[in-house]
Amino acid sequence: MLSKSKHQKKRWLWWPIIVIAALIVLSGSAFIYRTIYNGKIFPGVKVGDVSLAGLTPLKAEENLQSAWDKFAEAGILLSADKQNIILKPIIAPATNPDLSYELASFKATDSAQEAYGVGRQGNWLRQLVEPIAVAVYGKELNPKLDIEFERIWQYLRESLSSFGKQAQSARLVIDEADNINVEPETNGLSINREKLKTELVQSFNSLSVAKQPIVLELKTAKPSLTEKEVLKVLPQARELLKDQTLVFKFEDYSWKAGPAIWHKWLEARAMNGGVEVGLSIALSEEFFVPILTAINQSAQDARFELKDGVATTFEPSQPGRDVDELATLKAAEAIIRSGGNDSIPITVAITEPKIKTSDVNDLGIKEIIGVGKSNFAGSPKNRRHNIKTGADRLNGVLIQPDEEFSLITTLGEIDAESGYLQELVIKDNKTIPEFGGGLCQIGTTTFRVALASGLPILERRNHSYRVVYYEPAGTDATIYDPKPDLRFKNDTGNAILIKTKIKGDDLIFEFWGTKDGRVVEQTKPQISNIKSPPPGKIVETENLKPGEKKCTEKAHNGADAEFTYTVTYVDGRRVEEVFKSHYVPWQEVCLVGVPKGTLQPSNVTGDGSVILPLPNTSVPVGN
Repeated sequence: MLSKSKHQKKRWLWWPIIVIAALIVLSGSAFIYRTIYNGKIFPGVKVGDVSLAGLTPLKAEENLQSAWDKFAEAGILLSADKQNIILKPIIAPATNPDLSYELASFKATDSAQEAYGVGRQGNWLRQLVEPIAVAVYGKELNPKLDIEFERIWQYLRESLSSFGKQAQSARLVIDEADNINVEPETNGLSINREKLKTELVQSFNSLSVAKQPIVLELKTAKPSLTEKEVLKVLPQARELLKDQTLVFKFEDYSWKAGPAIWHKWLEARAMNGGVEVGLSIALSEEFFVPILTAINQSAQDARFELKDGVATTFEPSQPGRDVDELATLKAAEAIIRSGGNDSIPITVAITEPKIKTSDVNDLGIKEIIGVGKSNFAGSPKNRRHNIKTGADRLNGVLIQPDEEFSLITTLGEIDAESGYLQELVIKDNKTIPEFGGGLCQIGTTTFRVALASGLPILERRNHSYRVVYYEPAGTDATIYDPKPDLRFKNDTGNAILIKTKIKGDDLIFEFWGTKDGRVVEQTKPQISNIKSPPPGKIVETENLKPGEKKCTEKAHNGADAEFTYTVTYVDGRRVEEVFKSHYVPWQEVCLVGVPKGTLQPSNVTGDGSVILPLPNTSVPVGN
């Protein structure tokens, strides 16, 4: 008869065998399970409310994109203070898809790849256990999104009167006789942004249309200064009302501000837990306009042209200058408090250019390394002007070796001062001027020349809609300050010179540099998932005679497009990238005039127009 200790010892000998056997069974089951779902997403995996169980990454991408399109078309209903607004991810002026921009963009490919990676990452134990755990308990992933909250806030400010009633602090009021009074503070009314941001993220992440609107929570905004606080500094303010003239100087320039001018600049402001009196940037803004005009200038890189194959400077470099108004006013305050009569030096910040005129000897520019073209036939006058202005801005720009080029940064300010013209677009039943028309022609052409030169693309986004100016589909690039941007890297080892020209309706960009033997291959875009446009829409406007009708946009099909971009380097290294583009269908748009004063914006749509159904007489656009 075996002793008790021998029985226990024998049982312990069995445990390793049992554990090993269990692991073998579990591993075998897991192997069979993984074999069944080889190339497919494991059961239990969702992105938002969309189940992807058993789908290939490609099919998952299609389902996710379809869900996003339905969500984007319906939008998110917001309600506040008896006003409703449908917030759509894509904002398009009613009559011009070329000026559309996105409040949120969805990365269907990345989302599908993340879903496919569940149960296929980490160590062997995790890959063994996770697929089973996910099947039992489920795994919900958030979609890969870029949400532009600052752009959303701006859009809501333009669309909702209740979005931003600013609180007004108590302030000093000085009359012509230098009598000082205090204007009491007033409370403001604002939307609880943090709560709204949370609810918007939840709605976007669901990828499904909500049944209930998001009710915007309004809250009282308190001013930073009260009447009681400002009254305490009245003696300090009176002491500063001195009868002296302030003289602001920069080099040979000077500007004078007599007491009748600068006394109006005095303000009470919260500072270091207390209240002080000083000169206000906002109140002195009008006086500083000619100063800024005379002094401020952007840093200008040297720009070059080619003559007989040699790069020569046609626009020399210059340092940038920016007036520091705050520092200048602080200096003025010191003069006032001291009672001195010294002139006030204008504080100016200097920015050195990246590329100086002296760099011309080290460019290494020999030949064309890439050409990009696009066609803008049919563009209106202002759009043509803007295309030329943007092209002229790029002409002669030098991209240094290893530089990460940003198109938005290089173009600079897009405004009248930079030579751009506005286009009329309809928003909220009003025809308003907007800058930016034609700049995506610049973006698209730059994208194409960067591809032709074999450069790594760091950032690119296609347009939301197929626009005739950017065909073939899939080879376009949209830009909108501050993003999306078009960015690429100069990895050629030599400088690249941008040369731009216009021939007829063709915009042509050339990159000049030194060829390094790389070979570029680019397949033709493959068009798929073609979707017919929805029924047309009518936009009522007071800018046409009552009853007059004018169709401004033809319909465009929605579609997916993709092409493969391959660069083979001289060392045999081969880099391949697939560029995918998704386009939403665009409906035919017609304007119909109504009598003046009949349009009262209340419930606005995502594009800010009052929409009426239009009989679907449009024909789907070909590819």
